[in-house]
Amino acid sequence: MSSLATEKAMPAFSLVEEENLSVNQTEMFSGNTTGKNVGPSPIALNVGAVIMLLALLWGIFANALTSTVILMQRDLKNITNIFIVSLCINDIINLSINNLLVLVSYFMMSWTMGAAVCEMIMHFAVLLMGSSLWHTGLISIHRLIVVVFNNFYKKISKRAYTIFVLVAARVVPMLFLITPHLGEMSEYQPKLLRCLVRREHGLYTMLVSVVLMMLPSVILIVCYVAIFVKVHQSSSAFRATRKREWLRREIQITKMFGMVFLLIIFGYLPYGIVRFIDRRLEFSADFYVVISVLYAVANSCNPIIYGVMDRRIRHSCFRALGLEQHCLKDGQKLKEGTQCNGDNETNTEAVPLNSSPPKKSPSSRSDV
Repeated sequence: MSSLATEKAMPAFSLVEEENLSVNQTEMFSGNTTGKNVGPSPIALNVGAVIMLLALLWGIFANALTSTVILMQRDLKNITNIFIVSLCINDIINLSINNLLVLVSYFMMSWTMGAAVCEMIMHFAVLLMGSSLWHTGLISIHRLIVVVFNNFYKKISKRAYTIFVLVAARVVPMLFLITPHLGEMSEYQPKLLRCLVRREHGLYTMLVSVVLMMLPSVILIVCYVAIFVKVHQSSSAFRATRKREWLRREIQITKMFGMVFLLIIFGYLPYGIVRFIDRRLEFSADFYVVISVLYAVANSCNPIIYGVMDRRIRHSCFRALGLEQHCLKDGQKLKEGTQCNGDNETNTEAVPLNSSPPKKSPSSRSDV
């Protein structure tokens, strides 16, 4: 008799337990918690959401415009600009998925899309951040070969090398999705309105930091130091020859991708440093909103670098928008630059940096 009563009571107990679990999850994702995990203030969320919305709209528009003008104009189709298009696509995906869902959570003042989407966003952030950094790391190797080892660059397959960079920059971060714990690696933090990697997966966090952040950063730094040392060692006679414009163009491209790398680091580094210091999440929730917004804004600024540091891209974007008057003052410079630098990557990379300038014949010397 007692066993029968127990059996009848068990389904009711299970139902109550499931209801309590559902209520707890709802409270957790809605931010209805107290103590140190209290969520950000409404003012911080509203201001942050507005800034993120403006950055999101600008970033998607500017990256799409940059990609379109490069792909639609034959004179802009070269290896350097293919890398730019790849970075633009990376930024558009990041803005359209990660930043958009964080923006929605700020407007809603809670995370309303469940645990599965919360963990998905965590992995997407790792994937796209790593892809952007590996882009800049592999592009820095490309710049090193072009500027310092130009003779070797002439011998390799440009198509194969470009495909390698575009594929490797995405495959390396995707390897971190191959884990048996996928789907069970995150925990929701109401203070941040997002999911973080659980502490028991510390090895995963360490490998992400080393492989996706430190390694491409070290590659870029080493390559850029080698490039600028070689440029510094080049003689003044070299700079006085026709190779001067080639060198100026290649250094400008190298600086552009260096600025892209610094922008990625500038956006992510404050958040990474704060998370490393504040492992117990004791800092103000509003402060986390500030550094999250900073990261979102940095994700939207790459097209500004492309336009400022590449006159041809800037000119094409203005022309696509019907702003021809902004191009008039650069018109003559653009024409002269095209004649000096060439319309494609082959022309700009035709002269090796380590070649010696032509010697003057005795007959060309002026009499003293």
